[in-house]
Amino acid sequence: MEKDQEKVFVKDPNKTYGLMEIVDGTSPMVEKAPEDTVDTFPHYIILLTICSLAVTLILLLISLFFDAPLEDLANPLVTPNPGKAPWYFTGIQELIHYTTKPVIPAIIIPLFIIVWLFLIPYIDRTAKTRPGILLNRIFVGGEKRKILIILFTVFIFGALIFTAIGSLFRGENWGFVLPWK
Repeated sequence: MEKDQEKVFVKDPNKTYGLMEIVDGTSPMVEKAPEDTVDTFPHYIILLTICSLAVTLILLLISLFFDAPLEDLANPLVTPNPGKAPWYFTGIQELIHYTTKPVIPAIIIPLFIIVWLFLIPYIDRTAKTRPGILLNRIFVGGEKRKILIILFTVFIFGALIFTAIGSLFRGENWGFVLPWK
């Protein structure tokens, strides 16, 4: 073992070490080899900078080849038909379209969503499985966890479906149209 460490950590009398140096002792770090270590803060920042620059370059190239789907200049005398909410509110606008009492989808459902988000940390506090293993947590986590996961999945898919319908499939007078026609 000591011979292996001497091969990995070559002792050079010409090098000086700063705050930390490699010494023989009882520290658990003595047996750590470079392949067992984790990148530190500067390495992470360099990787994050490279990824950010790559994403910026990709977005720049996409913007060079594709134009943004902008409409005409805003005119306060002419409102567009249909008047659509921003994409993150089109799900609620779609729910309002289907109901006769707009108070339920416009006020009560968003209020339930906000209350649900506040209660999430307090609902499932007794996980009996190891953290980090998603499938084990889903299928072994107990009946309470399965119900919560099913409810959350239904909520996400419902929100995505209503948002897609409200954004893509609504035409004049909020009529249903196919986007490819």
